[in-house]
Amino acid sequence: MPSIDVVVPCYKYAHYLEGCVQSILSQRDVTVRVLIVDDASPDDTPAVARRLAAADPRVTYLRNAENLGLIATANRGVMDWARADYVVLISADDLLAPGSLARATQLMDNDPSIAMAYGMALMLADGRTAPTSTDPREADCQVISGRAFLHRICTAGNGVPTPCAVMRTSVQHRIGGYDPAFRHTSDLDTWMRAASVGSIGIINAVQGLYRWHASNMSAAYQLRPIGDRREILETCEAFEHRFGDRAPEFSTWLAEMRGRFAREALWIASAALDVPGDGTWRDCLAFAQAHDAGYWRSPTWWRITLKRLLGARRTASLKALRNPAGGEARPWYAHGARIGWWPEAGEIGT
Repeated sequence: MPSIDVVVPCYKYAHYLEGCVQSILSQRDVTVRVLIVDDASPDDTPAVARRLAAADPRVTYLRNAENLGLIATANRGVMDWARADYVVLISADDLLAPGSLARATQLMDNDPSIAMAYGMALMLADGRTAPTSTDPREADCQVISGRAFLHRICTAGNGVPTPCAVMRTSVQHRIGGYDPAFRHTSDLDTWMRAASVGSIGIINAVQGLYRWHASNMSAAYQLRPIGDRREILETCEAFEHRFGDRAPEFSTWLAEMRGRFAREALWIASAALDVPGDGTWRDCLAFAQAHDAGYWRSPTWWRITLKRLLGARRTASLKALRNPAGGEARPWYAHGARIGWWPEAGEIGT
């Protein structure tokens, strides 16, 4: 059976830890080991982790002498400890779906070109019962080139739910660990580096559950006017500098990303101007100006100019829709929502 090492960084997540570990140990048709890396948690993590390790020889517990942060903690597992065929990094507050590791490793065993495989995730709101996920023995799968995956990152963002990603350990060690330079986007950086050395497998099935709560790194972006766009650009720019020769078109895709982000920032600035006292439009406007020299040609820019001249109260009739698609969209992090990119027919070019 395929062997998989699963690394579980844990900081103040003692109340989630047992559920996460049990979702790993209950995986079928794989040989699994679990490393709990406690980042000097001040809660009951040591007691819970030691109990789990004592109850099952597949579980190992390691505690940092001092708080090192997520990146260094993750690397203690994926770089220093992992030696199985495959490696998975999953936060202690997330869960694996039944059969997820078997589906991923079967796909990867059948195609040695695949550097990483992932599937879909269900959102799990904190305090809610976990959505039920089935365990299909067969699931639709696609294998796309690393180039196509990188193109998708630039045109539509990161479509890989972190708890659903399975990496070949040899690839993880070849490309290096998670980069501390990208505290909030180290997963995106890692996926791109994997795509630079191999293809990407995609499974059209629920592979994990991603828990949403106030302590999520992603939750903080919901309070920022431009979200994580600045960090994404910095991560992609660093990738271009280091590995752009492996994807010559990447610079063109990155330029298109800058333009798209600038247009989105203008739209957000315009919406903010409809709210009296909301000054976040300034940051959005500065972001657009920094990343698109032709921002002033946009109709949204001229709408912003008009609103600034007239004032928010006199532009009520000009209010934009609250999302570009129209209507009030369901948040991507709503309980039970399915996330992850599955390429539709004709979506990937040659």
